[in-house]
Amino acid sequence: MLSIDEIMKARTAIAPYIHQTPLWHSQALSRLAGRDIYLKAELFQKTGSYKPRGMLWALMSLSDEQRAAGVITFSAGNAAQGLAYAGSILGIRTVVVMAAMANPTKVHATREYGAEVILHGTPQEAAQHCLDVAAARGLSYISSYDDDVLMTGHASLGCEIFEAVPDVAGIFVGIGGGGMAGGLAKAALALEHNAALIGVEPTGAPAMYESLKTGSAVRLPTVRTIADGLAAPSAGVACFELVRRRFTDVVLVEDDQIIDAMKLLMQRCKLMPEPAGAAAVAGLLAHAGKVTLPGPIVCIVSGGNVDLALLKQWL
Repeated sequence: MLSIDEIMKARTAIAPYIHQTPLWHSQALSRLAGRDIYLKAELFQKTGSYKPRGMLWALMSLSDEQRAAGVITFSAGNAAQGLAYAGSILGIRTVVVMAAMANPTKVHATREYGAEVILHGTPQEAAQHCLDVAAARGLSYISSYDDDVLMTGHASLGCEIFEAVPDVAGIFVGIGGGGMAGGLAKAALALEHNAALIGVEPTGAPAMYESLKTGSAVRLPTVRTIADGLAAPSAGVACFELVRRRFTDVVLVEDDQIIDAMKLLMQRCKLMPEPAGAAAVAGLLAHAGKVTLPGPIVCIVSGGNVDLALLKQWL
């Protein structure tokens, strides 16, 4: 079992460079769900998502030679910004490969944080191109989700939740490749907390859902969802093992349900998430019965990098 000391070491190291994001009670959601619902507003994190937590710890854990050579990742956009931000803080050169049709808002922000951005092909093609560029340039590859050190940094998010709501009965969290889910599982295991963990994926990108069905991490032939932050082409191998070990369930939601959750969060909770950030709430509204333990539920709202042109279409 992962020692809480290891998580606290990471948490202490990254603390000066991230926010301890708010965790608020929502009366509107509590009435809809029939129990106390809290929102962990991780969309107010540096760069708009949880990604800097793990990226900072991953870069801090590199050797001097690796830092000098620079790092690279593949990302739909939020991990790209997280890596770029972490690199700017630590003085490490960063390169990010993104699909050709990546969210322009996220591409621009990643460049503003100082990373070199390479746009290439489909998400699957971009993922492979990232590995090719890493080998050609001698860069250290940092997975955007499937990395044990990265997930130890992400575990700081779970620690904040368990400290703020000690009697939490369940936590809903959006899953792409599984990095945040893995970090949450690490925190729950290390703290020996019995909260039910419920992952939420779009029906058009069900990598972790299909992995649990087949018994091993799978790669999807295609992904199609408005939630680009949850559209990883595969479930992480290390992420899958943590989800299989500790999660109660992984459920699916339609893109229309995600849009409805976005509208609800904007109108009633005064939050403006991107689709990935609203997935946990969509999962709660569709599958609240998955949590049978008495006590409050927390939904993690991570992802505030919404493209305004797309938002206009969705609304």
